[in-house]
Amino acid sequence: MRKPITGAFGRARAVTLQAAVAALLTGVAFGGPTGWTLAGAGTAAGVLALLRRRGQWLDARLLDRLWRGALAGDGRRTPDAALGLASTLLPPLEVAEVGDRNGRAVGVLADGRGHAAVLALPTGVLPSAAVGFLEDWMTRDAARPAAVQLLVEQFGLPSWDFHQRFEPTMAYRQLPALARPVAVRSYLVVRYEPWDAPQVAEARGGGAAGARTALAAATARLAARLERLGVSARTLDAEQVRELLREAGDADGEGRALPDSWAGAHRTHCALAARLEGPEDWNRLLAALTGTGMDRTVAAVTVARTARGTETRAAVRLVSGAAQRAAEGRDRLVSGGAALPLTGAQPAGLVATLPLARPARPLEAATGFAPEADRRRPLTTGAR
Repeated sequence: MRKPITGAFGRARAVTLQAAVAALLTGVAFGGPTGWTLAGAGTAAGVLALLRRRGQWLDARLLDRLWRGALAGDGRRTPDAALGLASTLLPPLEVAEVGDRNGRAVGVLADGRGHAAVLALPTGVLPSAAVGFLEDWMTRDAARPAAVQLLVEQFGLPSWDFHQRFEPTMAYRQLPALARPVAVRSYLVVRYEPWDAPQVAEARGGGAAGARTALAAATARLAARLERLGVSARTLDAEQVRELLREAGDADGEGRALPDSWAGAHRTHCALAARLEGPEDWNRLLAALTGTGMDRTVAAVTVARTARGTETRAAVRLVSGAAQRAAEGRDRLVSGGAALPLTGAQPAGLVATLPLARPARPLEAATGFAPEADRRRPLTTGAR
């Protein structure tokens, strides 16, 4: 992702300037050590909000460190090793539990920026993207969700035949039939961010507890709406959310980012972006992922709320115990036009394919310090 290049004032910037002027005038009026300290703080805040360097606001440079830190630890918090790759990428990640209005336990994950809950969809079937349905629900729901993500995992044959010449998997691959996944799991992830709608959490008691309660209520409403459409959705509790984070990423969190892949201790992950112009593109993408013959593939479509409405982004991930096979599958998807490379942005691609529904926009855009219209699109953008 790129740093913001800003050319206009955002709403939060105007508020910052007003507060800086008020602090300066108040400090001058009071005088004394306390007054001059307040005046100095107001002056510093105003200078940071007004000056730019190389086309970038100085305060945005400070905020840039905050959102870059979302993919790297701050050195003060120990990642939860039980969450595997997810906690390696997002050290602040933690999971709590809250009850919904029906008495069900709802697992709520928090990543230092927002909160998310997960609905499990029926297994064994490949769901449609249903972007229009998700957009409509987001714009109507009282909790003002920040994003909704559809995540689909397809499981293929393990790569035992490549590592150990395991004959059953070798024979299965040679069957004269179309490639089909061995198993399919699908989830809907609902995300709420306090920056977007603080009044929602405040109405439920405020703080993290209020945010979790509001999110649980929104998730229950989405499940009820799906039920009316004939789709059974099951809310995951805290332990199930932890298990999903561990399995959807990698149980072993060790590894390093390469330009076009993530080299784990036992598996290689290749993240790519995808462009979705319509429902048929989603179906073709899932079919292309099945045809790669990977141990596992993950496809994620995230519908996020923006200042201009909503935007849809798609990303995929190939997982294989054989690094060469993962690279071959990646090259096949790119050359066939099914996906776009994410060279140099593998951590962002991995986060986009985890059950987090994390918007691609950085923190300073979410808070209004950088106008979203002036930002370049991140590498993970997928067109509608």
